[in-house]
Amino acid sequence: MKRFLTIFAAAMVSAGAFAQTSVPREALGTVRYEVRYKLKNIDTKVAEATVSLERSRREDQPVLHAHASVRAQSVFRLFLNAQYLADSYMTLDGTEPVYYMNPVKRGGKEGKFECVYDKAGGTVRSEFVRPPADPVIKTHPYDGGTMDLLSLLQFVRFQDFTGGKPVSMFLLMGARSSSATLTFQGIDTERFPGKRTERLHLKMHGQGLMENGSGDEITVWRSTGNDRTLMALETSLGSGMMTVTVSEE
Repeated sequence: MKRFLTIFAAAMVSAGAFAQTSVPREALGTVRYEVRYKLKNIDTKVAEATVSLERSRREDQPVLHAHASVRAQSVFRLFLNAQYLADSYMTLDGTEPVYYMNPVKRGGKEGKFECVYDKAGGTVRSEFVRPPADPVIKTHPYDGGTMDLLSLLQFVRFQDFTGGKPVSMFLLMGARSSSATLTFQGIDTERFPGKRTERLHLKMHGQGLMENGSGDEITVWRSTGNDRTLMALETSLGSGMMTVTVSEE
């Protein structure tokens, strides 16, 4: 249960500085989520999360800046970080990552997980630092499908998918990585009655979201309006299920 959700804060710049390829204004702002664990008769809230998206600049480049914060509750802090933070910078259309940073704190020592996306150079450089272990530094090809999980969430929001044709992905998760297949499954009118949503399915091959390998199949729902809000995310664990849904509070 360690890697869920993250996102974004940044300085605003003039709206005139952004091209027409920018995501709709309705997609900007902060969305609050609740994370629940379910097993038979157990259905308990284990964390709260916020994800924000704003227009900003990074190294004089206009970007979208996403910031995620997840705060675990009570005994579940044994399984989740007490607080998880991450920042992702994307192109203005929300489909190509530019930079990602997740500070890592364990045992009073500070580390990081960082991804630098160099489209011009054709590479993605990832660095995972968790003292006292040596840094894990890797270089991957920049192919449009290699990205960190927070950037993937924005990609899922704003990518226009054609039919049910699978999209090949390669996900960067600290010292680990996993190939994956993302499939657009079309309109879903049942998961959120009265709301029109689209459903997508992510299948990870060989490694799931959790350190024990579980969580390798994730279903995501997004709204069909200009806001493209991620409405929910569900994944089965080794025992039970974890759900992330928009908070109604």
